[in-house]
Amino acid sequence: MRAVLGFFSSLALGLMIAAILVVGATSVMNTPAHLHATGTLLDYVSVIIGLGLGLVIAVLGQISWSELPRRLAQFVVHHGYRLRLIGWAALFVAVLIYF
Repeated sequence: MRAVLGFFSSLALGLMIAAILVVGATSVMNTPAHLHATGTLLDYVSVIIGLGLGLVIAVLGQISWSELPRRLAQFVVHHGYRLRLIGWAALFVAVLIYF
């Protein structure tokens, strides 16, 4: 739960900074309402994608990659029977779908 809250707080902070950049770059506050505001516009989709990728990279940086193979091997050994049943089920479903 702590990681989820940290993710959303970082995303909110990034969006607030992006909003400040947009307001400062377009100078909407200083132009009359009937004139078109000139200035640099910020693409919100690119900002959100960039913030999301930055947060994903930060989360991936916290993973202990040296322990990952050992944990995966323990998982396979512990759940071997269940994984074998899932494999058989996937094979049977693939045959049913194929034919």
